Amino acid sequence: MLGIVFLVSAFVASGAEVLSRLAPSLRALVAYESDGLAKGLVTLSDVAEVEVSPTGEARLRVLVQTTEPIAARSFLGAPVGFSGNGVSTLSVTVAQLEQLAGDERVVYVEPSWKTRPALDKSVPAAGGSAVHALTPAVLGKGVVIGFVDTGIDYEHLDFRFDSDGDGVEESTRILAIWDQTYGLVGVEYDQDDIESDLAFGYGPSEGTVREKDSSGHGTHVASIAAGDGSSSSYGFIGMAPEAWIVAVKTSFYTADILEGVEYIFEKAEALGAPAVVNLSLGGHDGPHDGTSLFEQALTELASGAGRVIVVSAGNEGDDAIHVSGTLQSGTKTFQITPDDWQMELSLWYPGEARFAVTVTAPSGETATAEAGASSGYVITADGVAYVDNAADGANANNGDREVYVRLSGATAGEVWSVTVRQVSGSGTFDAWVTSLGAIVNGDSVSTVDEPGNAKGVITVGAWTTKSTWPSVVGTQDYSASYELSVLSDFSSQGPTRDGRTKPELAAPGAWICGALSVSAEALLLFTHPDGFHAMELGTSMAAPHVSGAAALLLSIDGTLTGADVLATLASTATRDAYTGVTPNVRWGYGKLDVAAAVASLESEEPPISEVAIPEVALSGNPVSSVAVFTYTLPDKTRRAVLRIYTVSGRLVLEEELDVGGTTYAWNLASRDDRRLAAGLYLYVVVSDHGTSKVGKLVIRPS
Repeated sequence: MLGIVFLVSAFVASGAEVLSRLAPSLRALVAYESDGLAKGLVTLSDVAEVEVSPTGEARLRVLVQTTEPIAARSFLGAPVGFSGNGVSTLSVTVAQLEQLAGDERVVYVEPSWKTRPALDKSVPAAGGSAVHALTPAVLGKGVVIGFVDTGIDYEHLDFRFDSDGDGVEESTRILAIWDQTYGLVGVEYDQDDIESDLAFGYGPSEGTVREKDSSGHGTHVASIAAGDGSSSSYGFIGMAPEAWIVAVKTSFYTADILEGVEYIFEKAEALGAPAVVNLSLGGHDGPHDGTSLFEQALTELASGAGRVIVVSAGNEGDDAIHVSGTLQSGTKTFQITPDDWQMELSLWYPGEARFAVTVTAPSGETATAEAGASSGYVITADGVAYVDNAADGANANNGDREVYVRLSGATAGEVWSVTVRQVSGSGTFDAWVTSLGAIVNGDSVSTVDEPGNAKGVITVGAWTTKSTWPSVVGTQDYSASYELSVLSDFSSQGPTRDGRTKPELAAPGAWICGALSVSAEALLLFTHPDGFHAMELGTSMAAPHVSGAAALLLSIDGTLTGADVLATLASTATRDAYTGVTPNVRWGYGKLDVAAAVASLESEEPPISEVAIPEVALSGNPVSSVAVFTYTLPDKTRRAVLRIYTVSGRLVLEEELDVGGTTYAWNLASRDDRRLAAGLYLYVVVSDHGTSKVGKLVIRPS
């Protein structure tokens, strides 16, 4: 044995300087392979991912950091897979490891080691990995997740799959891309367009599909909700890795956003699939009470079975962009500072009150607007001030009065004053900086972004699940700034201006490792060593965790409404020492736990072998004046409802059924007693003992 020890030690000593470029496990493998008597004690798969070459040769998959990017398809005779900015993946023999270690261009080599299949720390923390491990697995199959965002990297392997079993991911889970930013009306690409380009190896600069995600935000968000992790041996798997995807690259104007949401739901409807739309976007224009046209339209779009919209709460939880005050008499003054040459402020107060608003420049000059009037543009020595104090009367959507303040030609950092004076009536005002400024000694209360205040959407705040990570330039440690398990400082808080709980849930939002768009640039300290993923943070990252969770629930029961999904997720959310008593204005109902939600949903449906599901049939079809339904309910049913939907998923009738009865006659009127238009509708009976099959009903023209 002394001879064996001598041989191994001599090898290591002679190559110590060179072998320092190898990770310790790789150095140990080289040492073992150099000593014939030690062979067999360590296998290649113990150290790194192993692939078999076409010649049957076993090769190690390693990550190599070099002083310069590798542009060629091979390096020192080893095939190059990914080649990034200084980090590449290679397939090497053990002998080639020694060559790598001896090359001056090589900085470091580490094995492609196997980790558990999860999106960083966040998916396990939200219960996603437990759901994926169920038998049968719950993976979001049959559900569409749509994203209105900066686009999507359709080439990324996390959105592709191997449809023919040949080991190549030639197919895409992206059903359609609508690039609203291309030309005057945008351009649409379908699944065939994408797969044709993939087959020819085309990217956005040469193929049919010219959409690219230069920001990377949309790609990152999409991977959290629906990535399957197949691009990397690190296994960054999203919440619903088998869901279909529809991507809308948007201009971020509210009209385009609404059209994008509608487009996604229409695509899902054409497939007969339920859908979730993720909106990781927002701003502070609007009343923050869900009554803006933008938010009302989203609430309408989200109504009905199989339709859910999830919105990020915003990242202003530690920004001084809000101020409020209650006036019974007298005045309240606060100060604002522009960040640039212009800024805007929106202020709302009760419609029955009459408040006057005065803006005072640093020079002392003022612009005043009484209730129902405008100051006009007032030129001061420090810039131009404009105040509109509900000049056209109270807002038609909520009956409140909106004050719009705009400064232009101002100097960044100078302090202006805003005084609100009670003239008649009383009440509370709320004001938000909507662009390019801050409120001196302001607060971050009620800073949920629009459209997160909409009544029909699920709004999501963020908590921290990770603060250290590997990068292409070494391990990054942000633990001093981001404490694990607590609500992220940036996470916007409620309540809404009308007092509702928003956000409703919190999900992982810092730091999250998601797909990196090939068209985007990421700082090296945020780029994962695999080159295909990067770290980001924000409620933009929290929302897709909930979108993916909603897709998992819809894959179990596609008739769930957005309210059903929210109720399930809220009732099963984690409440701990960090969340405190819930619901509250920071955490909502608590931390997302989709494993508990799935268990809760499945427990509501007894096994078929034990309890039958409701049955319902229509006597005569089409119908012209009345629809008579015959139904049978399982024994011990306590509650059952008949639901009628349009084919687009909008609920038009929900009627309690007599659990002791067998028939129900419907007069073809909607919930607001209006006769429904001729056309195709869907009906289903939902009870506490399961849900019937969905039937079709046709109303004849009258």
